[in-house]
Amino acid sequence: MNKSKTALGIILSLSGGILWGFSGSCGQYLFTYHNVSSDWLVPIRMLSAGLILLILSSFKNKKKIFDVWKGKDNCARMAAFTLFGLILCQYSYFTAIELSNAGTATVLQYLSPAMILVFTCFKNKKMPVLYEVISIILAVGGTFVIATGGNFGSLSVSTSALFWGILAGVFLACYSLIPGPLLEIADTPTVLGWGSLVGGVVLMPVFRPWETQPEISVSLLGALAGIVILGTVLAYTFYLEGIHLIGATKASIISSIEPVAATVISAVWLNTEFAASDIIGFAMIISTIFIISLCAQKNSKNTKTA
Repeated sequence: MNKSKTALGIILSLSGGILWGFSGSCGQYLFTYHNVSSDWLVPIRMLSAGLILLILSSFKNKKKIFDVWKGKDNCARMAAFTLFGLILCQYSYFTAIELSNAGTATVLQYLSPAMILVFTCFKNKKMPVLYEVISIILAVGGTFVIATGGNFGSLSVSTSALFWGILAGVFLACYSLIPGPLLEIADTPTVLGWGSLVGGVVLMPVFRPWETQPEISVSLLGALAGIVILGTVLAYTFYLEGIHLIGATKASIISSIEPVAATVISAVWLNTEFAASDIIGFAMIISTIFIISLCAQKNSKNTKTA
């Protein structure tokens, strides 16, 4: 592969992950300094991002953007993806940020690879191999360290924050598993755009964000733009182009900089303090991403050459 293309793919994948992390910190900023809640933020984010993604996708795909709604199976899968992969995923994630901070919530959300691993083993009725066992132990252990701060007799993270963070991991796993067949007939921006738009339309009358009136300011609009434009539209665009240039495995590993970025940005920008136990727990959970991705890729190559 051309070295310049590889370098560009790495930069774009890295940028996508950093922008996702920045998006979480923008959410924390809004919760902390503008007195808004996830009930207000999530429907606005989903509706805005959905409209932008579909408009951009329509220029490229024209009438093909409606293909995901053709047939009962596609409609049912889109409904499941919208509910479990987007509405509940985003709501649980931003609620976890609201109750803790962007770094902790993002890392807990990244329990999803280990959850997918457990689900796959259960579905295929097979025992996990060594690297899978190690990944599961690290994921559970990392969560335990974050929750207790190394002190087994108490919790350093509130039970509600822990609950919503782990739930965000469950629904991020749903986000990864549900839309597979849809992505065979449409690209990611189209599927994500429709799911976000429909999810936003559904949530608007449920949470009625117009009844909450935060003071409109440049900083509020800037943080909101950071979530919608940078953390959604640009992040996914960069990530998808990264996949195109260097492949899905490398791009997914590189973009897993997201929880690191969220932690660093939260600490530097918002003065969030993290204990040594937090960093150890973060490292344990993040390491599972690399173990699962690299070992799965190695096993795949060995299977092909066998």
